[in-house]
Amino acid sequence: MQHEPTKVDRDYLRHFWHPVATVTELEKAHPSSVGPMGVTLLNEQIVIAKLGEQYVAMRDRCAHRSAKLSCGKVQDGRIQCPYHGWQYDTKGVCQVIPACPDNPIPNKARVANFDCEERYGLIWVRLDSSYDCTQIPYFSAAENPRMRIVVQDPYWWKATAERRWENFTDFSHFAFIHPGTLFDPNNAEPPVVPMDRVNGQFRFIYETPQDMNVPDQAPIGTFSYHCSMPFAINLAVKKYTSDSLHVLFNVSCPVDDSTTKNFLIFAREQADDSDYLHIAFNNVVFAEDQPVIESQWPQDLTSDEVSVVTDKVSVQYRKWLRELREANREGREAFRKALLDPQIESNRKYADLTQ
Repeated sequence: MQHEPTKVDRDYLRHFWHPVATVTELEKAHPSSVGPMGVTLLNEQIVIAKLGEQYVAMRDRCAHRSAKLSCGKVQDGRIQCPYHGWQYDTKGVCQVIPACPDNPIPNKARVANFDCEERYGLIWVRLDSSYDCTQIPYFSAAENPRMRIVVQDPYWWKATAERRWENFTDFSHFAFIHPGTLFDPNNAEPPVVPMDRVNGQFRFIYETPQDMNVPDQAPIGTFSYHCSMPFAINLAVKKYTSDSLHVLFNVSCPVDDSTTKNFLIFAREQADDSDYLHIAFNNVVFAEDQPVIESQWPQDLTSDEVSVVTDKVSVQYRKWLRELREANREGREAFRKALLDPQIESNRKYADLTQ
């Protein structure tokens, strides 16, 4: 007799900021360039738009007869429903009902709105702000005037955000999935590195092997990771070949229980070559990863997988996810403690270590 797999509790993810679209996507979604645009986050259908100077996110369902607001338009600084023209302000409160303009607007004529901000050319949404202890993930190149920053088009995988995170931080797969592209196949034994928890991030450093036969576009050197929980990875690479800085910022949006919309921003200090050389290289690497990660089943992380010592990064990641999931059931203070209490393994010093 077969049993249905246990549904993974993802409620704790609602407390985090997740990217749902690039600014460019929103600008292209409607001739007005300000939306609206429909997106999905954690199975929640959301409409995003720019109302005046403010980016907004709210439930994509009119309170009147349940039409999608994302099928409407922005009118007079409000989102207008396509069905009967009801207009909603930045707080999701209906301000206009054309069919009865002289009648009071019912108090229930509103839709749920969510925290929404633009940062790094991405639009971020937080579904639950009640704990108020999470930040938009860290991108190290954002304020560096020496860096050329490029926001790539998002890419979609039929995989969970947890699986994508583990793939991006997995040292052992380089030699087998990316031989000759990103790594030398003769370097299959990675080191086990100390991992620190600081301000909601995993931080660790991996010195990749030197003198590997890989393309110039391959960002090989000293890998410094700042991984903002739960799904953002800031990988800063001091390249061996040019002694220049290259940053990859990858973050996955958990669209639903089996789909991720993935965002990549890359930045480089040496910027006299074409952006498209790097975009094409990144796409080749993703194309090598994608079929393998999409083949993993079950799609959710499962406790019956066999781990070895060189799986330390994923083992520690799974442990932290479990702690956050359990703390969420206890409440705000437990969640804040699980997320922000430092745990230091290395001998590195951190100027931003506040606890």
